Amino acid sequence: MECVEINGEIELWRIICASQSEPNYSEDRQILLYGGDGDWQDEYILLDGGHCSCYGWEEVEWDAVKYNRSELDVLSRSKASTGCYYEAEREFWRLVRIALGLGEVGEHDAD
Repeated sequence: MECVEINGEIELWRIICASQSEPNYSEDRQILLYGGDGDWQDEYILLDGGHCSCYGWEEVEWDAVKYNRSELDVLSRSKASTGCYYEAEREFWRLVRIALGLGEVGEHDAD
């Protein structure tokens, strides 16, 4: 895991999956990207953004963290079962598991 900066536009082919919480005063967004240019199969970038309702999409503050596949496996196993407060975020982590071929996760996997 390592914090990174995203400069410029994101190439659409890099997007693996994305999610957004229900529109309300505070929205959260997650996007998983292929991260590398060479051996990209083990390098991913998670964009995590949020904003207050008084701002538009352009005002979203994004955090970017680079993970490898095994780190995403551990993180998504926890988050997809019971590790997230919002259902939209849990669903995002379920999508990550499906997209990366990590398998389904059940309630017992949170331990």
